[in-house]
Amino acid sequence: MEYRQLDTHTVVDYIRELPEMQKIFSSFDRLDIEEVGDGNLNFVFLITNQDNPDETVVLKQAVPFLRVVGEAWPLSRDRMKHEVMALEFQEDECPGLVPEVYHSSEDMSLVIMQNLKNHAIIRGEIIKGKVFPKLADDISTFLARTLFHSSDLALGHDVKKEKVRQTINIELCKITEDFVFTHPFEDNETNEYNEALPQEAIDIIQRDPKVRAAVAEMKYAFMTRAEALLHGDLHIGSIMANEEETYIIDPEFSFYGPMGFDLGAMIGNLFLSYFSHDYRQRQMGRDPVEYRRWLLECAEQTWTGFERKFLDLWRAHDEKVENPFMGADLDGASAEMFRQQFMKQIFSDMIGFAACKMMRRIVGLAKVADIADIDDLQERAKAEENVLRMGSEMVLRRKEFSSFADLFDLAVSISPLSGSR
Repeated sequence: MEYRQLDTHTVVDYIRELPEMQKIFSSFDRLDIEEVGDGNLNFVFLITNQDNPDETVVLKQAVPFLRVVGEAWPLSRDRMKHEVMALEFQEDECPGLVPEVYHSSEDMSLVIMQNLKNHAIIRGEIIKGKVFPKLADDISTFLARTLFHSSDLALGHDVKKEKVRQTINIELCKITEDFVFTHPFEDNETNEYNEALPQEAIDIIQRDPKVRAAVAEMKYAFMTRAEALLHGDLHIGSIMANEEETYIIDPEFSFYGPMGFDLGAMIGNLFLSYFSHDYRQRQMGRDPVEYRRWLLECAEQTWTGFERKFLDLWRAHDEKVENPFMGADLDGASAEMFRQQFMKQIFSDMIGFAACKMMRRIVGLAKVADIADIDDLQERAKAEENVLRMGSEMVLRRKEFSSFADLFDLAVSISPLSGSR
């Protein structure tokens, strides 16, 4: 089928011919079509039968340009192929943690999947101060299973190398390389600054050779270490949830990279929220302590849950295969030593990548509403300065932290739980 960009008028004609959609919709005569794509890349349509709202799907289509900029920025539609491959792998590994895929078309660069109508993007909910009791457990399960089962620790060397080849995602990786690891640290023309943010705070990340070198090390790791199949953009805007269920969405940035990257993206976003809620909780008339403590505990539980589950998968795998990754453990202690050293490396990588993600959200092109939508520019600047201070310390000292408690303590030392007032 020849590619064509769909709109609210042509979506129905497209889906009514699909056998998969004929199983979902009893009628195509009264479908409500709403375009809700508020991201930077794609168009997203919610499709619902007005006569039976339970008959509903989401259609997501890639267009040959960067949506946030327009046709002046061409972009390959191949990103949808990567998203579909990632979703199918993630659904196999983590059923119930990613939306079910009903139909996909490489020609049309689209996917049709489960409409998570009873769930919300958690960034907006966290801004409002909502607690998600299962978030850390679900995210740590997702990360442990997807990262372990796509790695050399679980796959044959030939299988894994072929998967690396299939999932090379050149254009979207370049976006990350530029907008996460490069532009924010060089005063690029794409950067955007809060006018109340002191230049001295910006200089911490743009003019300190130690910070610049450390960020460059993280960029090199991102570009060269094909350890596992990543989501590639795992933040609290890529998660839909309610109090009972969690779904990870939008893996179009998926590729083989360092395991610590997805972990770092997730905990970095929770730290960003932590710094924003000194102000936000006070604005809502609440004592900041309880909610901000939950954000830090959620970040800590994401790491500790991941570590425990990843190691459990690894030990169970090694017990049942004839040739584990490191070969025979003749002394009985070598395998466990290797595992502990391996997890220490993931931990330090996670910290470094989290730092880069945090710092870029303050001065780079794509902000997070947690902080960027604070109307009081002085209060916003205070949160931004705290983020830049913590991010710079994290990336510089990433190999020094011995446990997540050290990160917890660093965040509290920079911005006390009780707030500044």
